[in-house]
Amino acid sequence: MLNIKKLQLSYGKNILIDNASVQLYKNQIVGLIGQNGSGKSSLFKLFLGELHPEAGDFSINKDMLISHVEQEIKLQDVLLVDYVLNVHPLIINDSVELPEYYSLKPKAEKLLINLGFELSDLTKELRHFSGGWQMRANLAKALFVPSDILLLDEPTNHLDIETVLWLEDWLKLYKGLAIVISHDREFLDNITTHTLHLSGKNLNLYSGNYSTFERTRYSLIMDQQQSQIKMEKKRDDLQSFINRFSAGTRAKQAQSRAKMLEKLTISEAIPKDIKFSIKFLTPDINFDKLLSIHDASIGYDTVLIKNVKFDIFQDSKIGILGKNGVGKSTLIKALIDSSTLIDGNIELNNKIKIGYFAQNTVDHLDPNDTPLEFITRECKSKKEQEIRSFLGGYGFIGDKVKEKIGTFSGGEKARLTIAGIIINKPNILFLDEPTNHLDMQMREELARGIQDFQGAVVIISHDKFMLQSIANEFYLIYNNQLELFNGNLDDYHKFLLNKNIEEIKTSKEVKVNKNIVSNKLKVKSDIMKIEEKIKILNKEISTLNLENSKDLERHKLATGRISKLEDEWLILTSTLEGLK
Repeated sequence: MLNIKKLQLSYGKNILIDNASVQLYKNQIVGLIGQNGSGKSSLFKLFLGELHPEAGDFSINKDMLISHVEQEIKLQDVLLVDYVLNVHPLIINDSVELPEYYSLKPKAEKLLINLGFELSDLTKELRHFSGGWQMRANLAKALFVPSDILLLDEPTNHLDIETVLWLEDWLKLYKGLAIVISHDREFLDNITTHTLHLSGKNLNLYSGNYSTFERTRYSLIMDQQQSQIKMEKKRDDLQSFINRFSAGTRAKQAQSRAKMLEKLTISEAIPKDIKFSIKFLTPDINFDKLLSIHDASIGYDTVLIKNVKFDIFQDSKIGILGKNGVGKSTLIKALIDSSTLIDGNIELNNKIKIGYFAQNTVDHLDPNDTPLEFITRECKSKKEQEIRSFLGGYGFIGDKVKEKIGTFSGGEKARLTIAGIIINKPNILFLDEPTNHLDMQMREELARGIQDFQGAVVIISHDKFMLQSIANEFYLIYNNQLELFNGNLDDYHKFLLNKNIEEIKTSKEVKVNKNIVSNKLKVKSDIMKIEEKIKILNKEISTLNLENSKDLERHKLATGRISKLEDEWLILTSTLEGLK
């Protein structure tokens, strides 16, 4: 289906891929992995005809339709539902007169709602949506096309975990060849049948998902490097955690986290292109209970969460669950600075330090700053050599500490931001969708660091690996309430599926009721029309002269017509009675 033979691909003067060969087929879901800058996105451009090989062959079967997620929206004045519909091959020249338009429209609407849009959003123009929601619209377009090859580049970046779970289920049913670039290892583990590794300018295809790929590489490396002692220590740490939480209310979380720790143990043994580690510093002051909120209402103009009762202890590692818009980020803002606290009380010792990292945190860095200047401001008590040593642990070595932040990649900015949080020794770390700028290595290092962190963590994330690696307990926001969720993320997936079934059932019942009401109105209208026709015919008969042959004929026709109308009237009134 897709054939690469002795390929050489360059971007500018840099050779990204050299002498690579691979074949991919229908019904494969392939995870394309590799370090940032290795050429993954360039390979997608090759598939789309935007780049051409310097040498070798690249071919796709004739008549294959390729779908991909566009990176921008040019037609800002198009209605959302039409924006998705118009990409379908059966819809020509944006025509809404075609029967295909009306047959496909419900499918487009359902797809958009599954991706998190509200029913009222469907008839809004694209310009009314933020960049993140516009990217969801582009994802909807890519999924709506009846494609043979589907290319997805970081598809989960602008999604919440509920939508990620839905996308996983959708991709499992995809019948073509899907190639996915992602730093979300749990997402890859749950959908992929093969892993295509781009490293050292070469492409290597492995059967199985990301964890299978890592275990394969790990086995090879363990044969070459005798690092069994380090492995045994990791196993001891893992077993200690399992023993501690293997019974009681946290048993399922312990099992899930044990799996994540095992994956991290394997991943750690695999060589990385960049050497750095994330180690959280011990807080200066420790308390058993760090924060308490009770009898609280949280929101903005309206209450999103009511009757909130919530405690954060020194060893709390809490994941917040809930669909988009229920108030997850609003809850965190209330806990950090009370800005979204409508009423109620928050108890927080003024000596407690809070660290906050969100998906837009890196955007607040001054591009003219250097890492050395940034960390010096964050911690004025440390000398330059101490700061240089500290930054070295995060991959900023030598002259790198004096480079302008504006030249850094998103991952480098994220590393620096996390370093700035850690050096202040927070007691509580709030993470609100932190992974958008983090590659897989960075996510894994952050998870390792947090596991050893001697403070509390509250996290919102669509990255299941991050959630399961960090959280010992989950809280769910549902029906304007915050409740402890007794289960792991697999249980949460089942919970969402059951709720969706209930909502569909309710929706169908409502639709049936609406149809009944609609039918009643139609029957009543038809009865009134018949009654009016009978009235007109009776009036006409009253003026006829039955001694006149022509009038007599008209009389017969009129009375015959009345008889038929009366039969229809009886049927309709009977039907109306049945609808009551």
